[in-house]
Amino acid sequence: MTEKYIEEIANLLNMLHSLDRDLNLVSFNETEKKIYYTIAFEVHNNGKCNISGVISSSGFSRSTVYKAIKAFEDKKMLRLTQSDSDKREVFLDLITV
Repeated sequence: MTEKYIEEIANLLNMLHSLDRDLNLVSFNETEKKIYYTIAFEVHNNGKCNISGVISSSGFSRSTVYKAIKAFEDKKMLRLTQSDSDKREVFLDLITV
């Protein structure tokens, strides 16, 4: 690996750490962070995100995703909204401060 490549990796890691701090994700483990970023990615790409989408996109089990979502909800970082058209479907909305 070249020195320039290593420097770019270090810069990316610093940016990610800063992003974690800015989003109050520092106290979460790597799995929870990946779930949070998956939710953000789904909302950005699709305009909305449901729990099934997070499970399939993240590759984590249903129980792992639900635990992370509950932790984000408890910290007021995420809101659950029931679909108007299908009461069984719940959308995830990230809350920004």
